[in-house]
Formats: sequence, structure tokens, C-alpha cells
Amino acid sequence: MRSLAEDLGINLHTVNNAYATLRDEGYVIMLGRRGAYVADAPADPTAGMDEAALEAALAKLATEFKASGGTREAFLAAAGRAAQDLD
Repeated sequence: MRSLAEDLGINLHTVNNAYATLRDEGYVIMLGRRGAYVADAPADPTAGMDEAALEAALAKLATEFKASGGTREAFLAAAGRAAQDLD
């Protein structure tokens, strides 16, 4: 984590918090001094989610996209391309 913080020029606690969030959301497995590893992806990450939970997850994704400088049009275009994979 120290090396990543130095490489990115950010605070060690920021990296630590990011890893903790990824761990809590099931994306990363933390093995102490042995490192962090990407967890196996579930077959369907939305399995068991009701419509309200899916809308909340989508709203969070849209907010993160906007915060990274994305536009509404770009988000909708990307969502449309991703939705094509549902057919």
C-alpha cells in the first residue's frame, strides 16, 4: 500500500480506505503481508437484488461517472451499449 500511495502521490490512508472498500464490497481478498488479490467475480453480481436496489446501484454508478468528468450523454451511451449485452 505504501508503494501505491507513493506512486500515485496520495496519502497512505486514502489507499488503505480504498482497499478496505474493495474488500468490503467483495472485489478484493486481503491476505495481510502476503498482499491483496482480486476476488473471483460472481456469475451475476445483481442476483437477488430487487428493482429498488438495482436503481440505487445505477444511481451510484451515474454519480461516480459524473464525478469523473463524464457527461449525461456519454453515460447513457455507455449504458445503452452495456444493455445490448442483455439480449
